[in-house]
Amino acid sequence: MTSKTTYKHTVQLSEIDFSLRATIISMIGYILDIAGVDADSKGFGIKKLGSKNHSWVISRMALEFYRLPYQYEQIQISTWVNDYGKLLTVRNFTIADEKNDLIFAAVTQWAMIDISTRQPLDLRYVEEYNKYLCAEPSPVENPRKITAINPQKTVIHNVVYSDIDFNRHVNSLRYLSLMVDMLPIELLTTANPTHVEVNFLRESQYGDILTVGCEQSETKSLFEIKNSSNIAICRASIEWKK
Repeated sequence: MTSKTTYKHTVQLSEIDFSLRATIISMIGYILDIAGVDADSKGFGIKKLGSKNHSWVISRMALEFYRLPYQYEQIQISTWVNDYGKLLTVRNFTIADEKNDLIFAAVTQWAMIDISTRQPLDLRYVEEYNKYLCAEPSPVENPRKITAINPQKTVIHNVVYSDIDFNRHVNSLRYLSLMVDMLPIELLTTANPTHVEVNFLRESQYGDILTVGCEQSETKSLFEIKNSSNIAICRASIEWKK
């Protein structure tokens, strides 16, 4: 067993919008980056897995936003793994300000895949996990299954070079950017995100044609991205508070 690991970060100009606060995408980007850094430091990250032709992919996430940090604000990102089974591992995060007040929390679920076959691997044989498991409970309830939506509007997106990450599929943040870009600017400037959940269902690769759908109510935005075969590859929910 081990304890949580904490990393410091300063909110940069490239991570904020015109409200001078970090964007939803930037906040999620922080934890995805730290997941990689922390896994590498403990011996089960991409640096080691690459030599075996293995990699990590995210399956689901649930995020609680208490506030968005401001430009140049100093934040502390803590992470820990507290559970793993045959196919999924649970990695947790909190983000606090300089006063150690909590501003964000998340629980994420990850699978390890074989790059050649794109199939999940059995995590029970990752010996490093036993050494680095932390007894600290998750700060957020596990992400739930998101069902199909009835979109009120849709947009088409052709997957291009800048959408693709090191796993040769569409970057998870890119899906989220496509979703958030569908929202009215009035919502983004007058309301704060409180709870976000994302289900990553299938891969999408270079050249694919995606349909991004959005279903909007007063307090919730629902999204679904489908491929050209009309199969859902990602769904998400964002709850808002004005």
